[in-house]
Amino acid sequence: MKVKKKVKGMIVMTIVVSLLGGCGSSKPEALKGTKIEYERLIKALDEGDMKTVMSASDDGYAHVEEQSIQSVMEEKEDGTHNKRLYQSTDGIYFWEERNIYGTTKQTTTNLIENANKAHKDDDYKKEEVYSTNFIYKNGQVQSSNQNLDILPVKFIIDRLQGIGKLKPEDARKGFDEPNRISYSLTESQFQQIINDKLHLQYDKFGTASIVIYFNRAKDLKEKPMEIDELKISVDYEKKNDQGKMVTHIQQILVGFDDKEENTRNAKTKYLEYKNQFNSSK
Repeated sequence: MKVKKKVKGMIVMTIVVSLLGGCGSSKPEALKGTKIEYERLIKALDEGDMKTVMSASDDGYAHVEEQSIQSVMEEKEDGTHNKRLYQSTDGIYFWEERNIYGTTKQTTTNLIENANKAHKDDDYKKEEVYSTNFIYKNGQVQSSNQNLDILPVKFIIDRLQGIGKLKPEDARKGFDEPNRISYSLTESQFQQIINDKLHLQYDKFGTASIVIYFNRAKDLKEKPMEIDELKISVDYEKKNDQGKMVTHIQQILVGFDDKEENTRNAKTKYLEYKNQFNSSK
């Protein structure tokens, strides 16, 4: 699915576009390319209209995939210690019930990076913590295993109220640029739109952004524009138990199928996930 295949590409593309953006910012508006007609879909996102946001089938089923990545980076004597928690989630949304059934897997990695020595396998550790079925409803996630904490599953995509009041940094795409818009959030906007759901605790706020990718730039009646992917990125600093400031990075990558694919497969997969959840309780 889109998120897993494009995570690295999204990150690289974001960096490249940011670098190129500075070079083109002085161009007249008329020369900056095609305007991305994002308004209808951002309105739906702001209002929590997931049937529209996820390009659901006419009967209200839509595939959604989320990868949440939490990174903690700390400088120590033997190098940079980078701990990451990956939460990879796949599910089907049903508009009538306003819920999602699916599966989620948590993996952790630990890497020590030292510029003075070559990478060794001993420096890298990967562990799968668990894999489970779940149901998501009303902002709450419940595992089929009642004793399992799956809080890293975020699914805040249906609770981004306030994004409609923001203005994207650039709503035009140049030649060979992706169909995307991006928002840079102030700390106040981050608290109001994102952190009232994530509940991140920090000592020093860094940056927060939302990037949304579309399948095309024009929103036509005969070919409505769809959201392909959405990425939320936050970095901040927080004191550890020793009182040292440590860098934290939170990324949430969400991907959707198009309406044609949802019409073909989503309902069948929803019932499959629902049966798996109920049978494993």
